[in-house]
Amino acid sequence: MTLEEIKKLKNIETSIIGHSVCGLPIYAFHIGSHDENQIIITGAIHAREWITELLITEFIKTYSAAPPKTGGIYFVPLCNPDGVFIAKNGATLWKANARGVDLNVNFDADWGKGINNKCQPGPESYIGPHPNSEPEVKALIDFTLRVKPKITIAYHSKGEVIYYGFRPNEKTTWLAEKIGKLTGYIPEKSEGSVGGYSDWVILHLGIPALTIEVGNDDYAHPITEDKLPEIWEQNKDMPRVLLDILESDWKEE
Repeated sequence: MTLEEIKKLKNIETSIIGHSVCGLPIYAFHIGSHDENQIIITGAIHAREWITELLITEFIKTYSAAPPKTGGIYFVPLCNPDGVFIAKNGATLWKANARGVDLNVNFDADWGKGINNKCQPGPESYIGPHPNSEPEVKALIDFTLRVKPKITIAYHSKGEVIYYGFRPNEKTTWLAEKIGKLTGYIPEKSEGSVGGYSDWVILHLGIPALTIEVGNDDYAHPITEDKLPEIWEQNKDMPRVLLDILESDWKEE
């Protein structure tokens, strides 16, 4: 489904939350109400993980057809448009943005302290010249501060793992276990990886933030579109379950 096709769907609000290094727009799509229970779901911050953009597009198509009556979801399917273009046009394993900065180690959350961090531009793991240096990262930060979500989900690939972040609070741990039962993925406390979007959310906003790795670990990067039906089946109910959790005030059903 193309951007123009998404825009034509009913029950969707479209906005541009910022621009990439090369000036491409970063879109957010909102479905549902604008009450206090808002969720942000992001994808494709790592370029070669563009399967997550396709997953979130499926969310948008499905949930726009039957929008929630209470609560709202902001979908940001393509956080790194330049990088995805690079990955789909020859550099298939590219993760970074157009400046060679790995966006998911550029956030101001223990920036530069990851065990695999690099200090020079390249396909992956370069932390950038300083925290929040990249326009894509700034766009996500500003957008998240405006929305004031109750939960954020960052989709990545691969491994069928749910990382529940550094310094996890009780709600984040509980949520990882809940979503693990729903998807069949394994909750795991992330170790040695910092500076990501979910880390920033937990550190600065104190709300639950999960990083969900879709796709079997046996699949090669990049995970291709033929694996989308399987990934969709594992994740299709997740946005609804998140809204139900907020509606029930975190009480187990």
